[in-house]
Amino acid sequence: MKKFYLVLLSLFFFFNISFSQNVPEWAKGIVWYQIFPERFANGDSTNDPSPEKVYAGRKIPEDWRIRKWTSNWFEKDVWEEKLGDPLQNHLYERRYGGDLQGIIDKLDYLKELGVKAIYFNPIFESISLHKYDASYYHHIDVEFGPSPKIDKQIINSENPEDKSTWKWTTADSLFLKLVDEVHKRGMKIVLDGVFNHVGTQFWAFKDLREKQEKSKYKDWFIVKEFDDPKTEKNEFEYKGWWGYWGMPEFNRTKENLNPEPSKYIFNSTVKWMDPNGDGNPSDGIDGWRLDVARDVPLGFWKDWSALVKKANKNAIIIGELWELSPDFITKDGPFDALMNYNFAFAVNDFFLAEKKKISTEEFIERLQEIDNTYPADNLYVLQNLIDSHDTDRLLSIAKNPDRKYDKDGKEENPEYDPSAPTEKEILKQKLVLAFQMTYLGSPMIYYGDEVGMWGADDPHCRKPMIWDNLKYDNEVIDENSGFKVGYGSYPVQQNNDVLKFYKKLIKIHNENSVLQKGTLKFIHIDKDQPAFAFERTLEKEKVYILFNLSKTKVVFKIPVGAYENLLLDEEMSTSGNINLEPESFIILKSS
Repeated sequence: MKKFYLVLLSLFFFFNISFSQNVPEWAKGIVWYQIFPERFANGDSTNDPSPEKVYAGRKIPEDWRIRKWTSNWFEKDVWEEKLGDPLQNHLYERRYGGDLQGIIDKLDYLKELGVKAIYFNPIFESISLHKYDASYYHHIDVEFGPSPKIDKQIINSENPEDKSTWKWTTADSLFLKLVDEVHKRGMKIVLDGVFNHVGTQFWAFKDLREKQEKSKYKDWFIVKEFDDPKTEKNEFEYKGWWGYWGMPEFNRTKENLNPEPSKYIFNSTVKWMDPNGDGNPSDGIDGWRLDVARDVPLGFWKDWSALVKKANKNAIIIGELWELSPDFITKDGPFDALMNYNFAFAVNDFFLAEKKKISTEEFIERLQEIDNTYPADNLYVLQNLIDSHDTDRLLSIAKNPDRKYDKDGKEENPEYDPSAPTEKEILKQKLVLAFQMTYLGSPMIYYGDEVGMWGADDPHCRKPMIWDNLKYDNEVIDENSGFKVGYGSYPVQQNNDVLKFYKKLIKIHNENSVLQKGTLKFIHIDKDQPAFAFERTLEKEKVYILFNLSKTKVVFKIPVGAYENLLLDEEMSTSGNINLEPESFIILKSS
């Protein structure tokens, strides 16, 4: 049966689908916004997470409860105090109740911000707060929807392996409403696909754990040793992602995942791309971001990506690839784009570093290395991020410069300062945003950066979103926080100045197609100071972007003529020389 399915699959792709990808036009230069669903907004308190699900068979702590959204992040709840362990031991068991209704309620906020596409961290059924350990791929997490109890009954009535038995839960239906509301606002929606591994509550793995060698799903996973029922010891051992037992990996060959889990993944993929099954993808999602893409055999991605493009030729496929990856993004490669962490590395080492700041020349060389790695068309859809759910936040990176990106950003670093940002860090944030919004590619904002949120590396970068209609307790950092420095009490509220700046820069980006799809050429690279300038061109449109990160004025040369200062919304003319103030930038559009 396995060989028959593989042959059938191969013939399907050979006769129906070309592997060559067309970069979606809508995604070029688009402004992305990343949402971590559990921490974005709680729109429905009746579906708040239950301790039974959070602990999934483990002992539930006495007095466990949903965390108050506006509480001091570093304050222990009653149940945490009773356990007596350090605070960081409990942060992954906290729940704040973010859900789909909360996201729907805030879509107008995102539209006003200028967001054009939303990337969601995983939302499929799972016991964790991050959902990277799926229990099902074909259902939205029941506690993100309106009726968890009803949805559990619906799921239990199905045979997950047989898609003909699948039903729509209330959470699934609410998600389709979310998709519709996103599309009504002229935005796109992309989901996180985690296809390398699942959670221990995954339906096929639960069967394997119970039945061992007798399980029909024993070939779905990489089992090292089955349990011997004749002994008291449980010998059951399997391969988990990076050795973590909570995330069992799917079985695979060197070239592909095993056919049975592949079939389930394929069926689930199509469900969310074409919910009505009518061949019209307009009511489905607009693409995928793919977790730990390098860990999954390339052959699987080629087959899967072909399926995605058949379902929706305009869907975007984005890989989580932290290194330059020309094997994944080529004319005939499986992906359109990647999370452009190499962009973040370069920006960190030039804009945010202080003592270890790289030279202007090295900064430009590193950017050009990215540009020279991928086809020209794909450069416009690379997600140019600075921070994410896997790193400390932008303002905290700025607060703690001269570290290697995404390293030493937690309690283990005795010098790490988790405290609130000062004006110095906020200025750096603004300069970084200005570069994001004007450079080649698609800028991505991590939720809350636009209102001045700060936080150390995971899990501290995943605090509840700060909303202007809520009153938050001060964040108090003391000797019980786990950190060695940064002690103090810091007000938690939206920074309206930062939010206003984000809206302005995003508006400039969105209203000038040259910043979305124009070519780029560096016209000034200062060898002695951190200063540079580049030109964006699209047909007859030209925009000049100048940055001076130094402590003194720098003179730039641009063509003589009349310009519009896009930041100040005013006309100006120049004889060819621009004197730029220290630690500033200017965006000039040729009139």
